[in-house]
Amino acid sequence: MYRYTTPYPVEAKPSLPDKCRPIIRYHEESFGYLVAFPSGKVGMYKHSVLPLLVKGATIEECRPHLLSQLSVPTEFHFSTPLMAWLEITRKCNLQCPHCFVEGGQKRSSELSTGRILQLLEEWAEMGVFSVVITGGEPTIHPDFITIVRHAYELGFAVSIATNGMALRPKLLDQIPQDDVIISMSIDEAHGQGAARGVSDFEYVTQRLLQVRDYGFNTSIMTTTTHENARGLERIIDWALANDISLRSVPFVPMGRGSLYRMMLNTTADVELAARFWLAEEKWERVRDHKLGLCTGKIFNFLLTMVFASRRCMSGRGLCYVDSSGDVYPCTTCSGARVLCGGNVQYNQFQDIWKNDENWAIRRITWKDFEKTCQDCPINDDKYFCTGRCPGSSSVHNNTLNGCGMTEFLRRSVLRREELFRENVRSEPRVEAVPSFLISSDEEIGGKA
Repeated sequence: MYRYTTPYPVEAKPSLPDKCRPIIRYHEESFGYLVAFPSGKVGMYKHSVLPLLVKGATIEECRPHLLSQLSVPTEFHFSTPLMAWLEITRKCNLQCPHCFVEGGQKRSSELSTGRILQLLEEWAEMGVFSVVITGGEPTIHPDFITIVRHAYELGFAVSIATNGMALRPKLLDQIPQDDVIISMSIDEAHGQGAARGVSDFEYVTQRLLQVRDYGFNTSIMTTTTHENARGLERIIDWALANDISLRSVPFVPMGRGSLYRMMLNTTADVELAARFWLAEEKWERVRDHKLGLCTGKIFNFLLTMVFASRRCMSGRGLCYVDSSGDVYPCTTCSGARVLCGGNVQYNQFQDIWKNDENWAIRRITWKDFEKTCQDCPINDDKYFCTGRCPGSSSVHNNTLNGCGMTEFLRRSVLRREELFRENVRSEPRVEAVPSFLISSDEEIGGKA
């Protein structure tokens, strides 16, 4: 079982979302404790919060112990990743043009099921909050159910990223439902519906409804491209109408995607993509209240930490382990094959995670991008630029400290900010980093 968990108070359980386990997850950090409540709130707390965590206190009771200041040296990272992607195989029954892992064939030396289960146990011992089971197509793995059930029994919040083609009742009957989200892609680039004479949209939406009606929390994953820009409104409208979560990412030409650069968005797509993003953002604020702890909420916490700490949280708060055992800071670094920290076939994960000296991602901060960003119109604190990304920079520039943005993305940030201020007018939703202010290059702090 997960090393650091406490049952949530019985009287507080009625206030929790459905399909979440009423447990508090936490682990120790140098500053105190990183805590994930069953509602999905994630926060940094002083050491003084421990007696409350042990007895299973509510988030309201713990609030006075929120951290107010944090020292951030260059190599700052959490003692364990909060979330981890686990690619259990690269084998896939599709050949998607934008696939960053080039799914199709197994890697030449993939992790054994025994090593995968052991790795999950290492993560549970360290205090990882959430695991994403992915591929390739994870349901193709002969021990898919064994792996998912082991992750669940260890106490993780589990996400399954699948094309949905194998999700029949016989398989669904074996997957736990609490703290589990099943995500499928809709971006008109997968081809799930081709053999059945229907569009990808028709095929995946039908399968999502079947899985939802079976009792699971479900989510849409969308890669936004130039080719699907005009179909994005239909996707978000369907998600709202059917009460299904949605997360999107822009296409990055890496992996097999490097052969399909025509999928990159152009500046002509800015308005369509920005309005889709705004609708997604507004829907997330509604739909997330119905979810407990999940990767989306943890990722939002880490995005807030990126802005507050002035450094990427890849390799500091999350990681990606591919099916050969290579440990990367994130999905983008995995797709670009840069900044590998080690391999779990040869080392324990904890030894790789703690190895600051040899993991280059730990030495890269926003300072390394100062020259790159100095004349950029979004180099301003009122914008959240994701371009200071070593992985994206490696794709676009073959360097680690160049601009990770395309002109489309740069203009999209400007337009998104305009739309956000006009339509939402609220501050970030993350409990975790309350009112953090940058006080120096080495320290962040603020009042809770």
